[in-house]
Amino acid sequence: MKTLILKTEGMSAYGLQTFDVHRKINHFPTRSAIIGLLGAALGITREQHEQLYDLSKQLKIAVQVNQAGQKIVDYHTVQNFRSPMGKIQKGTKPTYREYWCDSEHSFAITAEDDTIDRLSQHVKHPLFTLFQGRKSCPLTRPLFDNIIASNNPANALKEQGGQGQIYSDISGENQIATVQVRDLTTKIPRKSAMRTVYVCASSGGDV
Repeated sequence: MKTLILKTEGMSAYGLQTFDVHRKINHFPTRSAIIGLLGAALGITREQHEQLYDLSKQLKIAVQVNQAGQKIVDYHTVQNFRSPMGKIQKGTKPTYREYWCDSEHSFAITAEDDTIDRLSQHVKHPLFTLFQGRKSCPLTRPLFDNIIASNNPANALKEQGGQGQIYSDISGENQIATVQVRDLTTKIPRKSAMRTVYVCASSGGDV
């Protein structure tokens, strides 16, 4: 197996599922957002959710928060918004959306060799425009960094020498905690499931 290393910098907004007027962001990029980023590179549309789900099942993912950045809040209005019951409501509603400024993240995507080769090709030449969570957060550097031989994405990020905590699909070296996050892609579009995230320190003394 091989692991694809990706890096992003700049403004980001990896939100959690919410129907509240305050659209909060997670403190590390969500798995569903990373799958969406890769799906956009491959040219997978919203109507092709089954392909996105199949892609998600093939990958083990870890992300490292090299620099969280500074949180800001922006004011928006939305029309025909979705209620907490999932129904579309007519009219206009104010919302507040959070963003991270000057954030830096590293991603490790582990899969079979042919899948990594396909992903790396499309990450370098994406079919759709890529952004960091929301369309107002464009990439500010090339997404592709390198490919290494590894079957554990958390350990692959540790080998890269970053300093931030690592959040992984599977346990890695220097694991310090686990958390539950609802960001796992399911068969149903726009419906995410809970998963266990393994938190690892970047080094033996980094907690």
